[in-house]
Amino acid sequence: MQTRPVAPPEGGPGWANLGMDIVSVTRVRRLLTLYGEDFFRRMLTPGELADCRTSARLDVLGLCGRIAAKEAAFKTLRVRAVFLPWLDIVVRRSEGGWPLVELRGPTAAMATESGIAAVTVTISHDVDYAVAVATPVLDPGPQQAPALPARPVPPAHPAPAVAHDGATADGTPTTPRTPRRDTMSDGLQFMKNWLLARHEELDDIAPDLDLIENRLIDSLSFVEFVFLLEQHSGRSIQMETLEVDEIRTFAAIEAHFFTAEAVQA
Repeated sequence: MQTRPVAPPEGGPGWANLGMDIVSVTRVRRLLTLYGEDFFRRMLTPGELADCRTSARLDVLGLCGRIAAKEAAFKTLRVRAVFLPWLDIVVRRSEGGWPLVELRGPTAAMATESGIAAVTVTISHDVDYAVAVATPVLDPGPQQAPALPARPVPPAHPAPAVAHDGATADGTPTTPRTPRRDTMSDGLQFMKNWLLARHEELDDIAPDLDLIENRLIDSLSFVEFVFLLEQHSGRSIQMETLEVDEIRTFAAIEAHFFTAEAVQA
């Protein structure tokens, strides 16, 4: 796990990593209509859902505000290669009406590692959007030693020249490449089509394209993506233990969820 410390340096001014997020009301209302309240149990605790409940139904603006607050709070931690731990960041309503953030489990450990004692957040709603801004409360504990500079990486040796198929220029036999399989299972093709429908600027998605780094999947669509992946792969997926690299590319998704070995796992 890679983190960027936010504790103030010794003898100098401190700094803080703010977090901000905006959530579309239309987008959340669509998810509520399509999948119902159970979908949001993957993202909100029973207490958070209770805070959003009216006498008639769930308040969509309340859902949007808490989703935005969780994302904003997570951004203050500055961690990489970690999915937003939805149920470990709890946003409840205080007696005064303002939101309170509680960090639990591994997320609390991430905060400690980044020099954060707590996170405060504010939420604002409009007709079409909810916005949240979060700021960390820095831990005044002992200063960590500065990180040592990374060692230079030696240059890689050039690949041997190939004189003809199956051998290098000096006659050394090479391992033949396995031809790539271009066909997709129906379930994997559904996932690809679903993602393409959300990104009309794309004509195709290469098997090795990084879906995370290229922002084809964000925190909210990630939950829906996993929900649909669970349905179409026939596998139960625990979001708390899901590794980023398992769904980073369609090649990885196929290997982890749509091969014969994955189905039997």
